[in-house]
Amino acid sequence: MANAPGADTGGVIRRRETGDPSGADARRGRRLGLLAVLLLLGLVKAQGGPSPAAWLSSLGLRDLKGAPVECRGRWLVVVFLGPDCPVSNASIPVLNHLAAEFGPQGFTFVGAYVDPTADLAALRTHAADYSLGFTAADDRAHHLAGLAGATYTPEAVVFTAAGGRVYDGRIDDRVGSRGAARPAATHQDLRDVLLALAAGQSGPFKGVTGYGCAIPEAVAP
Repeated sequence: MANAPGADTGGVIRRRETGDPSGADARRGRRLGLLAVLLLLGLVKAQGGPSPAAWLSSLGLRDLKGAPVECRGRWLVVVFLGPDCPVSNASIPVLNHLAAEFGPQGFTFVGAYVDPTADLAALRTHAADYSLGFTAADDRAHHLAGLAGATYTPEAVVFTAAGGRVYDGRIDDRVGSRGAARPAATHQDLRDVLLALAAGQSGPFKGVTGYGCAIPEAVAP
C-alpha cells in the first residue's frame, strides 16, 4: 500500500490511509478482465491479426485531446500522475529529461492521469503549467492503471511494445521511504532500466516501491 504525501517535497511528507480491501479487490478484478482481453489479442496476433501494440489500443486510452495513445517504439514507459500530488509534480522535470534522452532510442513516454475526480480541462491546464514533454493520457477510468496494478503516483511501469512488463517501481530515490526529500537522487532506478534496455538487456528488472500518493478508486460508470 502506497504512502500519501500531505506537504511539499522539501521535508517530511505525512502519511495518509489509502483505500480499503474492497477497493483492492475491485482493482484486481479489473486487472484480470483486462488480462483476458490481452490473451485473446495474443491469439489473434498468432493468426496474423493486429500489430504487437494492439494490447494498448484495446484499452481505448486517449490523450488529453482525445487522440488514441500509441506506442511508437520498442518500449512504452508509463508514469502514473496525480495533479495534486507533490511527489508526482516534482518528478515531471526528471521525466521530461528522460523522455528527451530516451525518446529517440525507441521509448514512448506516457504520463497517465489517474485521479477520477479531476476535470479534463484542469488536467490540460496542469499538463501545460508543468510543461509536460511527453504524451499526457486520460486514465481516470483506470484501464491502464488496472492492467499495470499501479497503486500510487508517480509509479513507473515499462512495457515492451508487445505488452510484456519489464519494470514496475520508483523513478528514483529523491524522496525516501519515509517521505524525507533529498536535494538530489542517489539512485536513478528508471534511468538505469532504460539504459539497460537500450544496451540490449531484456529484463525483467526488479523494482523498488517509491513514495507518493495513493491512486484514488475509480468512479463506477
